[in-house]
Amino acid sequence: MEFSKDLAALHTDKQGEINRRGLMGFPVDSLQDQENQKLLQQEIDSLTDVVTYQSPTTGLLLPVDKKFPANMLYYFLVGDYEEHDMQLIRRYVRPGNRVLELGGGVGLTGSLLGKVSGNPVSVCEPNAALHACIERTFAANGVPLKLLKVAATADHVTNNYVTFNVCKDYWWSSLVETANSEPVRVLARRLSDLITETQADTLLVDIEGYEVALFSDTEGLASINTILVELHTPSIGTLASANIITSIVQAGFFLEDFGGHTFVFTRQRATDDSTDRYFGPNGRWY
Repeated sequence: MEFSKDLAALHTDKQGEINRRGLMGFPVDSLQDQENQKLLQQEIDSLTDVVTYQSPTTGLLLPVDKKFPANMLYYFLVGDYEEHDMQLIRRYVRPGNRVLELGGGVGLTGSLLGKVSGNPVSVCEPNAALHACIERTFAANGVPLKLLKVAATADHVTNNYVTFNVCKDYWWSSLVETANSEPVRVLARRLSDLITETQADTLLVDIEGYEVALFSDTEGLASINTILVELHTPSIGTLASANIITSIVQAGFFLEDFGGHTFVFTRQRATDDSTDRYFGPNGRWY
């Protein structure tokens, strides 16, 4: 783990880059980023067992094995993995909330949701390749997990199975047809059924473009008080993004806040406090 220790100094510089990133752009690796990832890949290749790394911004723990992608670990170590989501979770999720997360990733946002809410988090993730990683991450962070190995679909979908497009870079996998992906059949559950089953009052959504279809139906959101949704505007376009925002507002929510591509909607306006900041281990803010 020698090279990864050298990355700790980069996370402060990365925060400025993250805050400057516009809604119409995804992260783009510089030549230095690419070189750093190659060196980190060498470190991963040398692993003989699962090794746990720690985020410089949130203190969350991430267990990594030899199959873990070097670019994802790099983003994590320099504080550029779902950073806006992490900040918004701490700002708008409250103790006692019951959270349903659609799109589990490697389990980091879900782990933070569990730490903040104090409740087990229901994570809906259809990609079988991620299930063991999600379980390891939750366990490392001491957070109870309810893993739902299904795809969340819009309420107008009646099929019990749907096609899920699995990409080598897992974060591009989606129910939306995706280039260079492998289509697999997965179990499906309608969003309203998932909300009822989990008794969720808070919803976090990161589903790589399928948010366009998911929020075309909003009747099932009646018991939800807070929504955090990543709008993949560079992929779906500004008009589709605007339509999603309009649909959620028309369902009785306020557009409360946003960071990066993630928008927060609440049933009631939160108290405006510009000094509202949350501090974690060793003074980390998020």
